Amino acid sequence: MLCGVLALGPAAALAQSASDAQRCRTITGNPDLAIQHCTRAIDSGKLAARELAQVYFSRGVELTTKGEFDRAIADFDIAIKTDAKLTEAYYSRGIAWANKGEPERAIADFDAVLRADARNADALHSRGTESMVRGDYLRALADFEATLRANPKAQDVFFPRGRALFYSGEFTRAAADFAKAHQAQPSNYTALWLYLSRKHGGVADAEALIERDTRTTRDGSWPAGVIALYAGEAEPDPVMGSADDRDPKKQTEQRCEAQFYIAHWHLLQKANDRALPLLEEAQRSCPKNVIEYEGTLAALRQLRTR
Repeated sequence: MLCGVLALGPAAALAQSASDAQRCRTITGNPDLAIQHCTRAIDSGKLAARELAQVYFSRGVELTTKGEFDRAIADFDIAIKTDAKLTEAYYSRGIAWANKGEPERAIADFDAVLRADARNADALHSRGTESMVRGDYLRALADFEATLRANPKAQDVFFPRGRALFYSGEFTRAAADFAKAHQAQPSNYTALWLYLSRKHGGVADAEALIERDTRTTRDGSWPAGVIALYAGEAEPDPVMGSADDRDPKKQTEQRCEAQFYIAHWHLLQKANDRALPLLEEAQRSCPKNVIEYEGTLAALRQLRTR
């Protein structure tokens, strides 16, 4: 009886690396398994340059899914170095930089994509979002307009364009975009931003409207407390308590949201002194990839220029 494992012959090893590369690129919904196959394919040393770049790119995408942004960026770096024409790697690296809260680096990668394809709607949309993080709302609006020209069916552009208009103080136009976003895909969050734009814009029945807008989405779970606050049914302190959750990651996100939305409630009451510490805490503690972080930066810019 033979002991041990016979080494694969050259043909079998090549077939195995090709199989791993294919599985790396095609497995969905299981990033750990996909990463295993990607790593085997890379470690085999059998892949041609272009295929190797694709495998590094695919592993980077799976690492991004897991929130391992530094490792993802390292893989995208190698993919780009191996195949400089792989524009998908520039775009995905930009997304990873964005998730890390580094908008300048993200924008540089989206610029690289747009040099190859000036009408790339995804890159235009993403560059617009990162421009908002930087406070460049005019550039953001220009990119969102270009996104719609490149893809007139891109209904997901109305929500970010509405935020850019909101940060620019154009509350009526912002409300129109938030209404379109809410109609296309109703959610508690589109309703919250629609309320804020209406209220800042002087709409008298904003409280009744948020009650109407959340009838089909409000199920008692977070952010129900914020909706109740905006509808005139709650006070701020219980809302902050309702953001707690057993999942630490979820609690961090929800407390960030609570700080942001309660701060805006205080801003509507002209209580800037109560809003400011909440916004400063949100700036410190919010994950960099949530829209409330972007919104916090915008609100702080406004307060600090008054």
